[in-house]
Amino acid sequence: MKSSTSKILIVLSIFIVTTKKLIAQIDKVDKPIENFEKLWSAFNDRYANFELKNVDWDEVYKKYRPLVNEKTSNDSLFEVCSQMVNELKDDHVNLIEYKKGKIVKLNENATPTRMLEKFPKSKKKSPNITDLIKVTGSTLHAHGFSEFIKEKKIIRYSTSDLYGYIDIRSMQGISKGKLKAILSDAINAFENKKAVIIDVRFNGGGDDKFSYHIAGRFTDQTIVGHRKKTRKKGTNEFTPLKTWYLKPMGDKQFLKPVVLLTSDYSASATDVFTLVMNELPNVTIVGDYTRGIFSDMDDFKLPNGWWVTLSHQQYFSADMINYEGKGIAPHIQIVNPISDIEEGSDTVLLKALEVLKEKATSSIKKP
Repeated sequence: MKSSTSKILIVLSIFIVTTKKLIAQIDKVDKPIENFEKLWSAFNDRYANFELKNVDWDEVYKKYRPLVNEKTSNDSLFEVCSQMVNELKDDHVNLIEYKKGKIVKLNENATPTRMLEKFPKSKKKSPNITDLIKVTGSTLHAHGFSEFIKEKKIIRYSTSDLYGYIDIRSMQGISKGKLKAILSDAINAFENKKAVIIDVRFNGGGDDKFSYHIAGRFTDQTIVGHRKKTRKKGTNEFTPLKTWYLKPMGDKQFLKPVVLLTSDYSASATDVFTLVMNELPNVTIVGDYTRGIFSDMDDFKLPNGWWVTLSHQQYFSADMINYEGKGIAPHIQIVNPISDIEEGSDTVLLKALEVLKEKATSSIKKP
């Protein structure tokens, strides 16, 4: 009995010590006021779109500053700061805590995408976005499209007797050489087709240069793609406008009708891709509004080690329209219902095929 009691006491002692350590970690206090002030001030000095977002940052300070004091724990501070930056409803605004190189905390998006609400990324949930992507493939095959030719999971393309289809999942992730090679292969495969469908519904973004390289395979002229300017830190002034030009890329371009499929998951560099493609007369956009986050992300570190990103630029179309927070409107708006999974049919893709069939005898004119 004595031996058993000793063991129980030892286990209890270990439990108590461990619990105290866990509580100490959870309730850790690390200069909460200093970190809050640093965060608020950085946005005050660098964020580019307060006016566009209709957010009074001084009023935001008055709302959240009273929630922080010298005893505020890191967990509580993270929650307060997350709520504060989420007032901007900007997907390029992130508050991140890393441990051993891994994200352990990330501010939850204030406005989740409609696409991911219906078709989440998690394979533990059903239906999910992987299910929808499979339905896209089966719909293509049901309409005579070939097996996919792939470059990793970034780009895949397919052809039928009449059309080409190219699915671009990211605007980064492969080298410029590999991108050029697979695009050249695709354009060659599409050469005798009547039209091409470009699918960026499942593309969360990447690098603007990547987007321009792809868009350049669908024009034979140099045109204004977009314009941008950057806020000067600590002032309300911006740098002079910088103009980006879309130029023909590769030895050969596809100049026949193009249908571009978009969703509100089409974001960042994919927003930019859509913005640029919308300048081309042979492109019709079918799907949903894009996400509407254009600026590059400016990043900095708080004293407690948290990383923060913010939008410090304004992007404009060739005719000087800022689509930040709005996204690019489709010419034909349609979204995938959840029933697509059960029925095994991609509603948006079918609409694209319908549009191509209706316009098969001439160039597609934007509605």
